Amino acid sequence: GKFYDQCPPALAPVTKAEILETDNKIESLHDAATSDSSNSTSRGNIEDRVTTHFVSLVHVDGGLYELDGRKADPVRHGDTSESTLLQDACKVVAEFMKRD
Repeated sequence: GKFYDQCPPALAPVTKAEILETDNKIESLHDAATSDSSNSTSRGNIEDRVTTHFVSLVHVDGGLYELDGRKADPVRHGDTSESTLLQDACKVVAEFMKRD
């Protein structure tokens, strides 16, 4: 697509972000998807039992962080790197599964 063509892998991340921020087609698609009431979500209560929930595990500055909209802040799960992110994230997910 257009965004992919404008943003080769070697392009600086900030430049990619600037291109993404000014892409009218992506903006209109986003607005259409998020304005539909069937797509609205609620943070809910952190103590509520949740049967389906999504979090993201990301690598930032050498750390493995959990991003969860139901929590006030990111949760650091230790060190990681670009080359070990998948293995380290799988360990965290395995702990989640044991707990649940």
